[in-house]
Amino acid sequence: MTPPPYVLSQGVLAAIGNALSQAFAVGIGTSHEASKPHHEARPRVPSIRQRSKAQLPSEGHARTIVEGRWGMCEFTGKCANIIQSWNPVVLGLLDSLPYDEEVVVWGRRWIVKTSTLGERHGYGVYACEDIIVEDSASCRREGPTLFPYGGPIYKRRHWNMILTQHPKWKTFALEMDTFASSTRRHSDGRVIDGDPIHSGNIAGFINSTMGTQPKRRANCEWVFVEGPPPAPYGQTYHEDHCLVIATRTIRSRDELFTHYDWN
Repeated sequence: MTPPPYVLSQGVLAAIGNALSQAFAVGIGTSHEASKPHHEARPRVPSIRQRSKAQLPSEGHARTIVEGRWGMCEFTGKCANIIQSWNPVVLGLLDSLPYDEEVVVWGRRWIVKTSTLGERHGYGVYACEDIIVEDSASCRREGPTLFPYGGPIYKRRHWNMILTQHPKWKTFALEMDTFASSTRRHSDGRVIDGDPIHSGNIAGFINSTMGTQPKRRANCEWVFVEGPPPAPYGQTYHEDHCLVIATRTIRSRDELFTHYDWN
């Protein structure tokens, strides 16, 4: 009698099937982890906002190079963001100021050449035409306006930061809020930077009468004026400015002198 066929139970069949599947997987070099979708393993891409933020230089790495009287100067850190560009055309001045050539500034002719005070003082500003000042105007300090004192205006604490990096940058800087004609008293104080004299700041060449031998008489002075310079100059952003005015008659070929302490 033929024995009945051996019938495997459901549990045994499941165990055998599981073993075969595991052996087959090992043979072809796959695993459960490797069978995950590939997109989960891609590197994370930053958002647009994150990318733009990453490309912006930090304040500590900011850097700018500008040209001053003493050559090219590099400013870094916060100073690089503070330092201002100088556009003399806004105040009706020249893009560049040549030596030994007549130039026209605010409708009058001038020339910048070696000062009568000697080599120590460098260059001076000379009138190329007569500028008449009436006695009464001289007494009231209401002489003719010659040209503006032009340059970037900084808060005092920002100015001090600039000088920390480049001490020689202070040449011909004026304290804006110490003029007798100023009614504004900014808590931080401001200075007007006259260093870029070659870029139209002709007022930076005016020499002082202090300590001169023989003694020179001042024939002009700097004054503080609230409000922008007369049109069409400075109407964009200048809330106040400094002007050079004549205090007595200036003849053609006279050098301009004012009175100020200098080092």
